[in-house]
Amino acid sequence: MKNLTKIVILGICIVLMLLLDLSFLRLVDEAEAIAGVRRRTARRTAVVVGGTAAATASAATASANQQAAYSQQQAAAAQQEAAAAQQQAAASQAEAEAYKQQAAAAQTAAAPAPAAGGTLPIGTVVNALPAGCTTTSSGGVEYYSCGGNYYRAAFQGSQLVYVTAQP
Repeated sequence: MKNLTKIVILGICIVLMLLLDLSFLRLVDEAEAIAGVRRRTARRTAVVVGGTAAATASAATASANQQAAYSQQQAAAAQQEAAAAQQQAAASQAEAEAYKQQAAAAQTAAAPAPAAGGTLPIGTVVNALPAGCTTTSSGGVEYYSCGGNYYRAAFQGSQLVYVTAQP
């Protein structure tokens, strides 16, 4: 009987140990389940925080790209304005040159015609020589003598004119 008692006691101990181990395992499972929930929550929070940070970075990048595009548009507009101003300046310069040439032509046209036998002031510009002029040369320069006036050929712009001079 001693052996039987030992076996029964040993069996009870094994059963108690199993019961205790099972309850311990249940507690461990519950603790692991709670810890797992916390881990999953932490992961989700990290994902949300990471996603928020990525979205913020993405928004900042988009804003920077938008600002760069706006700056490029402003630079292009400024270049177009500068080109238009250059064209306008060139047109104004061409217009001023045309007016200058018109004024010179008007001055030449308004110059008095040499009077027969009358002398004109030196520097007077005429478009054409009067009839009956003779050619003389003095100091390597050719002069036209017409009715008491001496003329030398000159260009006013691209037009040939004659200027009264002293040989």
